[in-house]
Amino acid sequence: MTPVLTITQRELRAYFLSPGGYIILALFLLVSGGFFWSQCLQTGQIATLRPVFSVGTWLLTFIAPAVTMRLISEEYRAGTLEMLMTCPIHEFHVVLGKYLASLIFLLIMLLPTVSYVVALELFGRPDYGELLCGYLGLILAGSAYLACGILASTFTNSQAVAFLVALFFWLILGFGAKLLPHYLEPVPSRIVFALDPDLRLRDFVIGLIDTSNVVYFLSLTFVFLVAATKTLQARRCW
Repeated sequence: MTPVLTITQRELRAYFLSPGGYIILALFLLVSGGFFWSQCLQTGQIATLRPVFSVGTWLLTFIAPAVTMRLISEEYRAGTLEMLMTCPIHEFHVVLGKYLASLIFLLIMLLPTVSYVVALELFGRPDYGELLCGYLGLILAGSAYLACGILASTFTNSQAVAFLVALFFWLILGFGAKLLPHYLEPVPSRIVFALDPDLRLRDFVIGLIDTSNVVYFLSLTFVFLVAATKTLQARRCW
């Protein structure tokens, strides 16, 4: 695990040694904080973070590709991936190390939102079970989005292309799962409908934990990381 931890530490430092990481943090907190102030701190409003969780899952669709777009593509562009691959290290260690760094960055990004919970406690009686479910949904969805972004980053040496590939994958999946079932037979319609990430996240937002939703995001995360590893192996042989 030493190579994985070394890569994780290196990538985590890179987030905070460049303005990009701070810009991403600021944008997320600015938007989520705006929704908290306007939607959750109203007189007579139920003490809940549902509006924040709803906008947060939407924001992650854009933020996760921005967090991961450079992780592999920048190595391609700078020519440092070849040097990294000459070390006695497996491709999966590279992918896992970079993924863990992006996941830790996500957790750091969510940490300041705990202040919203403190504010709710001061002005109301929040349901902590619902809050925990909401955060779990954000972390699970973010994990899948980040893994997808790393896979997209293995395809190209362009950060912009990696960002767009990951972003449009989730947009197409979301809109496709909503529109295609109207034109399909009942059985394939239900399958496509079940692929909708928004549908899966809706349960977490309202405080419901369905094991199928947990398995959905964990399975996607695993598939994306394995696919990223295979892509690196294939490019290593070119």
